[in-house]
Amino acid sequence: MSNKFSQQVNKAKSQKPKVDITDLLADSGSDELIGRAKADGRYLSLPADAFVPDPNQPRKTFDQERIDELRVSIESNGQLQPILVGDRLPDGKYPIIAGERRWRAIGESETVAEVQAIIRSGDVDELHLLLMQIDENNQREQIPAVENAMAMKRVVDICKAEGNDQAYAAKLLNVSAGQLSKHLALLEAPTVVTGLSVHGETQDVEVLYNLAKAAESKPEEVAELIDQWRSGELDTNLRKASKELAGEAKQAKKEGKAQAGKGTDSSEKGGKSAKAEDVPPKPKKASAVRLGLDNDEFMLTVEIGNKKLSFRVEADAVVSLKGDIDKNWSE
Repeated sequence: MSNKFSQQVNKAKSQKPKVDITDLLADSGSDELIGRAKADGRYLSLPADAFVPDPNQPRKTFDQERIDELRVSIESNGQLQPILVGDRLPDGKYPIIAGERRWRAIGESETVAEVQAIIRSGDVDELHLLLMQIDENNQREQIPAVENAMAMKRVVDICKAEGNDQAYAAKLLNVSAGQLSKHLALLEAPTVVTGLSVHGETQDVEVLYNLAKAAESKPEEVAELIDQWRSGELDTNLRKASKELAGEAKQAKKEGKAQAGKGTDSSEKGGKSAKAEDVPPKPKKASAVRLGLDNDEFMLTVEIGNKKLSFRVEADAVVSLKGDIDKNWSE
C-alpha cells in the first residue's frame, strides 16, 4: 500500500485507531510485526479452516492459475506475510480482512499446514476497512473492473450517508472524479459488456466504459464489435475501436434528438393545418342590419362584408323575419 494512500485514509479518519495493514502488505519480511503481535497476543498460526472470508470483500472472483502460483511460492519460501483477521466470531472462526489469496493458496496446499495471521489492533469502521481491502486487492492482483466498481459504489454510498459527496469518495479512493464516474457507469452496463470483465477478457475501464455508453443506442453494433475482437477479425485494437463506436453513438444520439425536435415542430404545425382544414369556416355575421319604410313598404337592408343585400317585404312578414335576423345574423 502506498504511503500516499495511507496518509489520505489516516487524514480522513484521524479519529480512528491506526491499523497495521500497511506492514502486512510490505514486500519484505515481517519478523518485527509478528514479534509485536505475539507480544500483544494477536498472533495466530492455525489451520486454514479456522478462518472464513469476509462476505463483504470487494473481490468476488479469483484467478485459479495465480492462486496455484502463489501456493507453489508459499510451499517453497514459506508464508512471508501473515494475513490480517478480525476478532473471533461466535462460531470460533476468524474473519479475513486482508490476505484471502494467501489463505486460499495455503488451504489448497498439501505441505503447508497452518496459516499465519494477525488479529487487527483496535476497531475499524466499515469505510476504513473497505478502503484497505480495495487497496490490497489492487496492490496484490488487479481486481476485476466490475467488482472494483461495486466496491467503489459502496464507498460512495457510505460517504454520502455520512454527509460527504462523491468527490470526497474519489479522494479517499485516490482516483479522479471522472475516473470514479466511469467505474460507476459500468454497474449499469449490459452483460455483453460486463462479461468481458467478469470472464477476465479485459479490465480496461476505458474500453468497458466506451462500450457501455455505445450500447445505450447501438447494442447490436457493440455485440458485433466484441465478437470481431474475440475472433481476431478486428482490424484495430479494442480500445480504439470502442472509442470510435462510442463517438458514433454519441453523435447519432445527438442528431436523433435534433431530428426529433424538428419532427415535433413539424407535426405540431401540420396538426394545426389539418385541424384548420377539417373544421368548416364559421358563417360571417352581418355587419349591419337596417329596416326602414319606403313608399309604404318595408325595406330590409343587410350588409355582410363588402356585400349589401336589400329586400322588400310585406308588413305581416317583417316581425317574423326580423326575429330570425336578430337570432342568426346580428352581432
